[in-house]
Amino acid sequence: MTEHRLGINPGFLTKHQLGLVGLEQSNSKKLLTEIDALSWVDRVWLTAEKQTIKISYEASHHSIDELIAIVEKHGASIKDSWWSQTKLGWQRQTDENIKNNAKHEPHCCNKVLSGNKNR
Repeated sequence: MTEHRLGINPGFLTKHQLGLVGLEQSNSKKLLTEIDALSWVDRVWLTAEKQTIKISYEASHHSIDELIAIVEKHGASIKDSWWSQTKLGWQRQTDENIKNNAKHEPHCCNKVLSGNKNR
């Protein structure tokens, strides 16, 4: 069993890998520090040689687009290849599914009883 940061619900945890363009030594440390400081990010791995970032975060209230905005703020961007864009679409769909599941209202058999009913 792995340990997670305080406040991270492992049921809503997702892990994504993004290929980057424009990642340099000067902006990589700042980028890593800013993303790692977010309370909803569990772990972040940055490989400057391969220009990739792997992020594990709770997607119940946040999405990959928030992380992309931080990447772009530091002068890097997501690869514009067909495969990268296809994976990004899957990642957005995964985030949306996790967010919807977090808000899901259980159906009748799983709800807590709403009063004292005599049987």
